[in-house]
Amino acid sequence: MTVTERPRLALCADASLAAGEDPIGTAPHWQEVTVLELDVPVWAKLRDVASWTTEQSGVFERLRGKVEASGAGFGLLMSAPTKAGRPLRVRHYVRQNAGFVRRDYASDLPQTEWARGLTDTLLEPENLKAWQGVETPSAGPDFHVCTHGTVDAACGRYGVPVHAALQAAGLRAWRTGHFGGHRFAATAVDLPSGYLWAHLTPELAVRVARREVHPAEVAGHLRGFAGLPRLGQLIDRELLIRHGWDWLRAQRWAEVDGETVTLHFELDGAVGIARAEVLPAAPLKLPGSSHNADLSEIRQCQLGEVSVELQASP
Repeated sequence: MTVTERPRLALCADASLAAGEDPIGTAPHWQEVTVLELDVPVWAKLRDVASWTTEQSGVFERLRGKVEASGAGFGLLMSAPTKAGRPLRVRHYVRQNAGFVRRDYASDLPQTEWARGLTDTLLEPENLKAWQGVETPSAGPDFHVCTHGTVDAACGRYGVPVHAALQAAGLRAWRTGHFGGHRFAATAVDLPSGYLWAHLTPELAVRVARREVHPAEVAGHLRGFAGLPRLGQLIDRELLIRHGWDWLRAQRWAEVDGETVTLHFELDGAVGIARAEVLPAAPLKLPGSSHNADLSEIRQCQLGEVSVELQASP
């Protein structure tokens, strides 16, 4: 009997790498991030809009209204807990100072009450008084690695070994549900720094998490700083390259006027403004996902000359 092997699925992440896509500017812009600790089977239930209760649907309606009213985006991550089946826990990150500030909360609620976690962190934070505060680590990054292979095979193939390598190295890492950008697998959210990474390998992920590689060497793997709007992420990357990992201590915010970006920053007592034009680069044609071969036009940008003006300290 002749066994015919099924052809290997063409992965969108491979297409992105082969095309030389620059991932900068693809990080979402967040003011808050809520991480729900949910068993992997629960991930699909949360993503199944048709199965939501009226209460759960109402939470997302309120969140949509919050974003429309304030323009402040939020991140929702689902991460597998260290012990399956335990009550609902949340990690809440708020944009503050140089990056994000983390707070952890535990409850006696079952994981099916995930909507409470969203309500109490993002909509009614006064309710957090009813949760149990959990001591948070004082230093080091939290890596949330997308391993959600049922959404896109690339995240399963490349995300799982990256997560395993980070854990084996004694670093804080979680298997995380889909958060966008599967063509950048293995992709990770690095908090509290607020950076998102693309095309990580197990070895590279460990070196980045330990800050053992200069940012200039991994600039092509950076999707951007989620604390800034997308165009602001380009100029932020340039200053990260110039200052190295010290830039993670910089307080910064950006103004975007058309294609002109002005980044205000304060780092170790130095106050300044960086300004540059974001210029178009040749777009790419890439598949929408590993399970959809249809090609879409992917915008690419490049940064014009960056001017930096230091000001007198306040």
